[in-house]
Amino acid sequence: MYNCVIGKRARAALVSIIMVATTLFTTLGHAASVSYVLDQSNALPDGIEYLQVTISDSESAAGDIDIVVEVIHESLPEPGSNFGMQSFFFNADDSLEIAADNIQTGDSDWNVRENRNAGGAFGKFDFGLSGQGNSRVETLTVSISGVDGDTIDSYAIGSALNPSSGEFFAAHFAGFTTDAFGVSSAKFGGSTAFAPVPVPPAALLFGSALVLLSRIRTNRTATTNTNGN
Repeated sequence: MYNCVIGKRARAALVSIIMVATTLFTTLGHAASVSYVLDQSNALPDGIEYLQVTISDSESAAGDIDIVVEVIHESLPEPGSNFGMQSFFFNADDSLEIAADNIQTGDSDWNVRENRNAGGAFGKFDFGLSGQGNSRVETLTVSISGVDGDTIDSYAIGSALNPSSGEFFAAHFAGFTTDAFGVSSAKFGGSTAFAPVPVPPAALLFGSALVLLSRIRTNRTATTNTNGN
């Protein structure tokens, strides 16, 4: 009887863990994201993480994709009064039906054009977003909507245009006040993965459930063998 009660409690705990893990997996499945860094430059040393680009499923509109471009301040020269990003470039899977009308920045001073050259030896990209000199931003949010079958990986891809450096992204930042290399602006490119994605809590819970299930089976086997003896 005692072993039976323990078994019921263990099974109940297992069911609870699996239910929670399933719920978390479902929730996290709608918030996938991947990050890259731009660590190449036409005017500053290569191999330094200057900008971070994060592509994620939109949290506000189901089916949309968001791209957020952020400056890594400690890697860039000291900013001036009009410091910021003046243009950003990215690619899209050639199998997608996507045009400039599918891309919005939320800033009316920014425009989107197709098949644009980023300059700085980074070549052409499928899309180029640019703003006026007084509309420079340190963080740019791009929303892509109305595209059938796209995922976050659809925009982490090299260009098939000619010429192209093969980088996933490029950007132009301007407005440095001081710089050891004697420039007030620079262009950046890159496609280096930022960091491994941490194991989701749901995966940890699911692993705990498997461990618990294994222990239940082991206890049952041991109990059966004892009773059989």
